[in-house]
Amino acid sequence: MAYVALYRAYRPQKFVDVVGQQHIIKTLQNAIKLNKVAHAYLFCGPRGTGKTTLAKIMAKALNCEHGPTIEPCDTCDICQGIQKGTVADVIEIDAASNNGADDIRALRDSVKYMPSVGKYKVYIIDEVHMLSNAAFNALLKTLEEPPKHVIFILATTEPYKLPATILSRCQRFDFQSLSIEEILKRLKVVAQQEGIKMSEEAFTQIASSAEGGMRDALSLFDQTISFSVHEEITLEDVLAVSGNVSYKELLKILDFCLNGNSTDALKQVDQILKQGKEVPRILNDCIIFLRDVLLYKNNAVLDDRLEFHMEDFIEFAKKIVPKIIYDWLDILNETNNNMRFSNQKRAYLELAILKISDIKLNEEANLLYRIEQLEHTIHMLSIPKQEAPMKETIPVTIPSKEEVIQIQNTITSEPIKEPEDKHEEEVQIEEIEEILNSASKSRKSRLQAIWSQIGVEYSGVFIAQILVAGEIVAVNENKFIVVLNDLGYCNRLMRYENYQKIMEIFSNFNANITDYICLPKSIWNKIRLDYRSKYTQENPKVNLEKIKIGVIKRKEPEFIEEIDESLEKVKELIDKEKLEILED
Repeated sequence: MAYVALYRAYRPQKFVDVVGQQHIIKTLQNAIKLNKVAHAYLFCGPRGTGKTTLAKIMAKALNCEHGPTIEPCDTCDICQGIQKGTVADVIEIDAASNNGADDIRALRDSVKYMPSVGKYKVYIIDEVHMLSNAAFNALLKTLEEPPKHVIFILATTEPYKLPATILSRCQRFDFQSLSIEEILKRLKVVAQQEGIKMSEEAFTQIASSAEGGMRDALSLFDQTISFSVHEEITLEDVLAVSGNVSYKELLKILDFCLNGNSTDALKQVDQILKQGKEVPRILNDCIIFLRDVLLYKNNAVLDDRLEFHMEDFIEFAKKIVPKIIYDWLDILNETNNNMRFSNQKRAYLELAILKISDIKLNEEANLLYRIEQLEHTIHMLSIPKQEAPMKETIPVTIPSKEEVIQIQNTITSEPIKEPEDKHEEEVQIEEIEEILNSASKSRKSRLQAIWSQIGVEYSGVFIAQILVAGEIVAVNENKFIVVLNDLGYCNRLMRYENYQKIMEIFSNFNANITDYICLPKSIWNKIRLDYRSKYTQENPKVNLEKIKIGVIKRKEPEFIEEIDESLEKVKELIDKEKLEILED
């Protein structure tokens, strides 16, 4: 006997065998049980989700020798005949090849004849949207008022192409794409029955590549079995067959781009192309990967993808900011659209890699630093200088060459001491104690409620994005503690200039926040363990162990004139009048 493909061999024969679509199965079973079977049904949904399969099972349930029943026996002659396609009462029509008005007229003429062996004549019209307008018009009257022994089941992947007159005459059921968990469960059952060993990563990759279709998953599984020469099918086998790019390879490309290393990124792309991967597939996989990163960063993981639990994926997601992801997606989507009309697809892909490599992680940080420096300069220039009284013009005496050399030697002979920064003191453990001992869960909930709003409304503000990337761990009446992974970002947020910006943001949300403390995750873990070990209901005020925090404590800058020691030494060598003229 010829080999039967897995998706045919393991096609469900009963309602209980169908994967997913429980809302549809329950409705159909109740209709049979209550004797309220409609004369026309419309099954619509993505490919491979069980539309035709459920139509045949419905035909079995209605015509079973023990029925109509909510579950066909699958052993009687009629059930076996419907399964093999030998029962004349169940007519399956492919509308793609039988889409003319004459074909529908022939169908209409056969409707009036009674069923030969079963109780109902069931017409299953697959891909019904392919019918012509004339064919739809020919079907209208029969579909509206068929004989009592006739049931129509129409199946389509594109219901929007059907005329409204057809839609109004049918009970519509929308099939849903299957989840990864549902596909995984079915694949493991088939693998066990076939005696196939496969790694968990390979199972997950097949389920993910199927995009919600059980038929696609079984077809890819079947193809992988034929391809693999190993005792156990591996992830590499699945990737080779499907043409997909592994998330690890995608991660390498995007990580190189994030660091501005376009050379290594292009080399990685070249290696993938040499494996036979298609350029559009690489581009689409990059887009899907970035989509997954956004979902992870926003705690909106919609499916159980394998990469969501990988350390390198999590590290990458924490390192990249949403603004860069949005810019990358814009570039990749534009490239995807332009690529469709070009024969030089590889050139478009490489150009996209070069573009996104120019958008580096530190670009915004560098820009922010330059803006802050510019703001400081403008502020200093805005301070009015005290005008000196007019003096009589005196002859200018230029220092001699020997005097200039003496001045230079004097300035460089001793190292200039860097002035101590009086505005950057370390955060003390007592300040953290104060917030923790007076923390309120209700205040924390209210602050968390506006956290995502800040991320959306201030998506273009780098400081705001750094802030919302952190985790709120404690909030009292008007202060909070936020935890970040990086100490450098903590210190950046604690700077007075950035504190002012953040306070302005909170004022727009009426959050009643006056101060905050940023802590690196490593320090917070120590503090949390110490706090939990000492906290009791009888003694809620905890005295934390003194540790080095490493985070600066903000202080409003005081613009005071600092005297340079080297300048005083210059004044000793040149009289004041000469110096004033030189300064002017």
